[in-house]
Amino acid sequence: MAVVESYNVPDDLYYTQDHAWVAIEGERIRIGVTDFMQKMAGEITFIRLPRAGKDMTVGKTLISVQSGKWAGKIRVPVAGKVVDVNKELAETPGPLNSDPYGTGWVAIMEPASMADVETMLLHGEAALRFLKDEIKRNSNEE
Repeated sequence: MAVVESYNVPDDLYYTQDHAWVAIEGERIRIGVTDFMQKMAGEITFIRLPRAGKDMTVGKTLISVQSGKWAGKIRVPVAGKVVDVNKELAETPGPLNSDPYGTGWVAIMEPASMADVETMLLHGEAALRFLKDEIKRNSNEE
């Protein structure tokens, strides 16, 4: 696992520019929020999850999250169908902060095209460069 400043960046995942991670699991993908996002947000107190069985298009809102100081969303990374959601987060969103790459996962999708995961998302050095730029951009805003 790479660490950029104090942010964990698992090497085997893909990343979006709105700070979601995507893990390939056979013909499905598991999606969650990155360590960077959860640390920037602070303690997440609310999450709105999509409905399982819903077809989603790229760019539509997948989840909305709120903390005491921030509200934001993660957009659908690749077109497909939501097949499962982590319903426990609606009652207890704490794992989004305490275990963002594990029990804090938010949704599982069946992509319309698995090739889109590799072509549309950031991975490896590109993901690390993007995070470094985001850290710099956010430190300049403070």
